[in-house]
Amino acid sequence: MAFNIFKWLFGKTEEPAPATTDGKARIKSFLDEDLGEYYEGMEVYVQRMIFWAIVRKIGSAVGAAEWKTYRRGKAVQSNEYWAWNYSPNENESRREFMMKLVGQLYQHQEALIVEDRNGDRFVADGFSTTQQLSGDMYSDISARGFSIPGRFKAEDVLHLTIEGDSARAILAGIGAVEGKLMKSAASAYVRQQGRRGILTIDELAEASDNFDEEFDDLMNDKFKKYFTAENAVLPLYKGYSYEEKESGGGSTKSTLAGTRDIRNMMDDIIEFTATSMGIPLSVATGKGVTDADFKEFMTTTVKPLTDAIETEINRKIYGKDRVLAGTYVKASLDGVRYTDLFDVAGPIDKLIGSGSFCINDIRVRLGLEVIDEEWAWQHWMTKNYATMGELNENLGAKEGNPNEE
Repeated sequence: MAFNIFKWLFGKTEEPAPATTDGKARIKSFLDEDLGEYYEGMEVYVQRMIFWAIVRKIGSAVGAAEWKTYRRGKAVQSNEYWAWNYSPNENESRREFMMKLVGQLYQHQEALIVEDRNGDRFVADGFSTTQQLSGDMYSDISARGFSIPGRFKAEDVLHLTIEGDSARAILAGIGAVEGKLMKSAASAYVRQQGRRGILTIDELAEASDNFDEEFDDLMNDKFKKYFTAENAVLPLYKGYSYEEKESGGGSTKSTLAGTRDIRNMMDDIIEFTATSMGIPLSVATGKGVTDADFKEFMTTTVKPLTDAIETEINRKIYGKDRVLAGTYVKASLDGVRYTDLFDVAGPIDKLIGSGSFCINDIRVRLGLEVIDEEWAWQHWMTKNYATMGELNENLGAKEGNPNEE
């Protein structure tokens, strides 16, 4: 059973037997003692699975940001608002677009957003850069499997980069070591689950003219069905005898130890991957995420990415003059985390009662529709708030009239 689980998980398929009349050569893959070779490179599959799982978490958080657009300091819903919040192009939503953008950044440390003749924006699959002091040039750009012709100036594209070494390159080095350990543990685990026996062939059977065919049929057909079937009978040729060894199958204790070893190594890869990509382990696994962990994830990973995108949009699409005049885009992460209304009822009361937010301000941050009433846009303040001067006047009035309660 364990053998099939690993084969399913890592996508391995059994190699066909060599085409030869030598039965002993044809059973090599079936009786190969080094079962660890079967799992050669499986750490790559584990790394890839974990890497993209973390990329999806980061991409989902970045994709959940609201890109607010302003004109002369006032919030508006312009064409840029539609492009960054709903549809960067005809084929992708903002979440799909941002997921691909984050994936490119963590794979290659850079990503390019280019606009085609129809005004659609795409994350490039690949591109070439010609560096120059007056502004880099970009060419050989492809997106969604299609080539985008022409050479683009730096001012015509959004070019994003992240610092440090490529996460994939770091993980490849770590995986080379982890892979050897994991392959060894997997080999030991599979052997513990395997069945053992002794096949005896007498001299007369081996001298038979049909020996190669019989041996080939027995090892590659009959034995294979016998070992993989839940209930089976093994027919043997004359001169053959098979004895099942009781040591096969492995003890429950050794089986649990083997699976723990493999699981621990997978946990190591998860931890290394999370560390190299700069996110808390709890966020990577989705287990035991605390408020502090989530805040660290948002502060050190997600916000720098949204800030970088925001800056590049304002630099290239809006430009200096318009930004300084109050026309720009700003990324808001207020709605990224799910909020239970009962958990935030107290803080909501304080925010409204202090006059910091109006009712509709709070509703927007909770992902609720605004109330189309004038009073919902008004700012309120509880009566127990007062200036220091008013407090001193009230205190003086009380001191001057000791009978006043």
